[in-house]
Amino acid sequence: MRRVRDSVFVVPAVVEVARRRGFLAAEGVELVTTMTASSAAQRQDLDSGAVDLAVTSTDNLFAWNAAGSDIAVVAQIETTTDLALVLRPGLRSLDDLDVVRLAVDAPTNGFAIVAYAMMSRLGRTPAQYEVAEVGGVRERFDALADGSVDASLLAPPLDEIGRGRGMSVAMRVATLTPAYPGLGVVASRSLLDSDVDALSAYLRALDEAIRWMREAPPADVEQELQDAGLGPAAVASAVATVPASLLPSAEGLEVLARLRHELGMTVPGAPGAADLVDLRALRAAGLHPAR
Repeated sequence: MRRVRDSVFVVPAVVEVARRRGFLAAEGVELVTTMTASSAAQRQDLDSGAVDLAVTSTDNLFAWNAAGSDIAVVAQIETTTDLALVLRPGLRSLDDLDVVRLAVDAPTNGFAIVAYAMMSRLGRTPAQYEVAEVGGVRERFDALADGSVDASLLAPPLDEIGRGRGMSVAMRVATLTPAYPGLGVVASRSLLDSDVDALSAYLRALDEAIRWMREAPPADVEQELQDAGLGPAAVASAVATVPASLLPSAEGLEVLARLRHELGMTVPGAPGAADLVDLRALRAAGLHPAR
C-alpha cells in the first residue's frame, strides 16, 4: 500500500466516492486525511512535508509561491466550487448594515478574493466592510452561527446546513463568474520530483470515482452521496459539478487572475496562471490528455 497524506477543509465528494467504492484501495492507496483549520496551515504542511497534497482553492498558489513556496496544481476535482456568500441568522440583506463584518480564511488569497468581488458586485466598497481572519470553512460557519460575523463564503454542505439554521444567501459564485474553477489538488514540486507514483495512484482512484459518478445510474450516485452524509442540496451540487476529467481548467485559472486584477490585488512576484499547473502526475497516471 502507498501511504498518501492529504489536507482538506471538508472531504470532497469525489474523494468520498473513491474511498467508499474501493477505488483508492484498488490502486493500493492508504489515504491519511488531515482536516485543516486554514489555508496557512495547508501551506505550512505542504512546505514541511507533513502532508503530500492538499485540496484547496487554486488561487492560494499565487500568494504562496510569491512568498517562497513551490506548489503546483496537479488536478481539478470539480468543474466549479459552488460558493455562496452567506449571511448570519437574522440578517436578510447587506443593506441592513452600515458596515459588514466579513469572515475570511486568509485576507489576501483563496476564497477571500471571491468574497471581495461579490461585495463589490453587491455595491459594497472596501470601506463598507471589515475583514475578520477567522479560518477555514467550518470555523467561518461557526462564526456566522454565533453572530460574531455578518457574512462569509460557504460551500456545500455547510451552506445547506446554514439555511436550515436561519442563514440566507446573498450571492452565488455562478452569478459572479460561471467559469470560476473548482477545487484543486495541489502538491509541492519537490514531491513530484521524488514520488510522482504515489500521487499518480491517488489520481487514478479519483478518475475512477469521477467516471463512476458520470456513468452510474443517477439514483445510485445520489444514494452513495447521501450515505456519505451529504444533504439534498449538497448532493445536487456534487452531481452538477462532476468534471469530465481531472485536467485543470485553463479558463478557470485565467478567471482567478482576472478577479485579482479587477480588485487591484495582483501579487508581485507571483507566477502566471498557466505556470501554476504541473501535469507530471496526470501524465504518469495515464490521464493526460483528458479522456
